[in-house]
Amino acid sequence: MKKGNLQLLIKAFISVGFLYLLIKKIDINSSLKALGNCYFPLALPAIVIMVSTALALALRLFILLTSQCGSDKITYPNILKLTMVGIFFNNFLPTGAGGDIAKVFFLVQGEEKKLLLGSSVFIDRFLGALTVISMGCVSSWLTEGIPLRHKVFLSALLIFLLVVTFFFTSRKTARIFYMGTRKILPAKTMEKLKILYLSFSSYFSAKRAIFCALIVSFLTQTVSIVANSIFGFSLVGSGGPNLRLFFTYISLIWTASVIPSLGGLGVREFTYVYFFSPYMGKDNAAALAILVFLCILIQSVIGGIILLFLHVPSCGEGKK
Repeated sequence: MKKGNLQLLIKAFISVGFLYLLIKKIDINSSLKALGNCYFPLALPAIVIMVSTALALALRLFILLTSQCGSDKITYPNILKLTMVGIFFNNFLPTGAGGDIAKVFFLVQGEEKKLLLGSSVFIDRFLGALTVISMGCVSSWLTEGIPLRHKVFLSALLIFLLVVTFFFTSRKTARIFYMGTRKILPAKTMEKLKILYLSFSSYFSAKRAIFCALIVSFLTQTVSIVANSIFGFSLVGSGGPNLRLFFTYISLIWTASVIPSLGGLGVREFTYVYFFSPYMGKDNAAALAILVFLCILIQSVIGGIILLFLHVPSCGEGKK
């Protein structure tokens, strides 16, 4: 069996496994009934908001790329197309970040600085992780009733992300690491790591771009989490989970999406029910997960249409 087919089989197995656990945990008919009782005049605007967050995600990547290539070679419409195509491929490639591979593929076509351009996608993903985890960590410590293990996990993850940030922003620290490992690792490996480090650190060196990208990321994550809370309100009213709980648990659900699966399918829905059922019941939590999945599906359909009928140019085909 080819490696690609084996990976797809493993992802499908994990997604099916989590869906099986979810089905055992909830009553499907009751969950669908809860979804039917949703106050759609409130849920529909939240769906529009969730789908529209792709515009801000594209802006974050656009900011990072223009800090390295210049606005004369990068256009926002092209980056938006790449973002939507990436969301589409998230359904088929490993983990919730699988679509990044597709974005890199289209982004570096016809370009000389392939590593530099490709690195932007991973820096973009890293900034997304840094913002959502930091908000979740702060919220968890400010919210009563959050289990200590969840607080500790988010805190440890945030510390790790901050250490990585410091590593790529401090050339002095990197040199110390280089001196300590060059006698252990082969020279060719060290040279490749050095080139990779320089590509990543070049983005962190553009402090203004990083600051702007972080602001966009914080706003995007906040809007997305607020939309989730609106879904919750449309399902159970004011008696459901408060906004701080959404900030905490959405970050944990986001982290769970790194588990290899079919675009997070099964893993995402199971974790929604696991975290939110104590506050809104299993059926309503499952209905909440379905509403979120609907938003992802809409984004994926848009990305699929772009992939099928529109040309997705490389960044080098920017402004003419």
